[in-house]
Amino acid sequence: MIVCPRCSKENQDHYKFCLGCGAELPRDAAHQVKSFAAPTPPAGFAADGGRGRGGAPIPAAAAPAPSAPRFGGSVAQAAPLSPGMAGAGMGVVARGLAPAAGSTPVATGRAATCPKCGASVPTDFKFCGTCGQPMAAVQPGMPMAAPVAQAAPVKSGSRGNLVLIRPDGTEGESFALADSTTLGRSTGGLFASDAYLSPNHTTFAFKGEKLVAKDEGSLNGLYLRIERNAPTELKDGNIFRIGQEIIRFEAIGKPEARKPDPHNGVHVMGGPNPNYLGRVCLVIGRTTTGNCFCVPAAGLHMGRERGDIVFPEDGYVSGLHCRLHGENGRIYLTDLGSSNGTFIRVNGEAPLRSGSLLLMGQQLFRVEY
Repeated sequence: MIVCPRCSKENQDHYKFCLGCGAELPRDAAHQVKSFAAPTPPAGFAADGGRGRGGAPIPAAAAPAPSAPRFGGSVAQAAPLSPGMAGAGMGVVARGLAPAAGSTPVATGRAATCPKCGASVPTDFKFCGTCGQPMAAVQPGMPMAAPVAQAAPVKSGSRGNLVLIRPDGTEGESFALADSTTLGRSTGGLFASDAYLSPNHTTFAFKGEKLVAKDEGSLNGLYLRIERNAPTELKDGNIFRIGQEIIRFEAIGKPEARKPDPHNGVHVMGGPNPNYLGRVCLVIGRTTTGNCFCVPAAGLHMGRERGDIVFPEDGYVSGLHCRLHGENGRIYLTDLGSSNGTFIRVNGEAPLRSGSLLLMGQQLFRVEY
């Protein structure tokens, strides 16, 4: 908990502003600079919990670390995006999302609906814990467990449901899925308030007894959570997400023998390729790439506290989050039991099983059919 120096109110670790008086809460200066480098080996040093950009500290998956609440119980609420995500679409700005609340304080009685983000806010809170919107002029209107908004119901032919997972892990609205259902900002209800959704973002369609999700060319993409400790193959250009970090994998060709130009005998300049498996690049804008890091033949680990690439200020990343490695000429991504999961962006269509978790815009959903 962070105690406000102005009014002494206790606030959750991931809050930036006090819920009682709106004052800016003290931050740990040691975690102000993002690192996308290789400062430590996987067995590296122990850190102090790494508060992130609005994120609550998350325990390391494979080593002792400070205890902290998880988003949505054992799964993550839609963690905020890095500034921008690759894609194509209209009507959505590719930029960073405001951090979603990690562990909502327990409250009873009635609540007000935040006019900015649609979150349920206890009546004794002066500011929304999700987006910081002042709540003084907002009137309470619903019980704490009531839904924030409702999308237009499917008229007929319901075959499944898309269930919203709230920041505190409870279930929210349930949206009926027909043989073919397209959801996006134009759907209305909860979707209309999410500025990071394209007007027509995703289509859910049943093909026989199986459900598939199709990204309708959205700007910010549709992400599917991969299973823990189950290697998932990466292809050239695949984008995946851990915490707030959007990362693209790029394959590197095999080392070429250095031979003189057959026409004039001149050797081609360039550094040798020591058999890298590929490289990973931080996506920081629609067409902008940040730091890149080569994946050696032995593979690499990513995390908040330990690994070859660390994100010390991203509280949504676990201490040791995921691993990239090669096997039989293929590259695999493995989630190492992280608290908030590893998500891969859907290219075209993806088959879904009942229980699959999806990130669309700022929201986390579970598929049931």
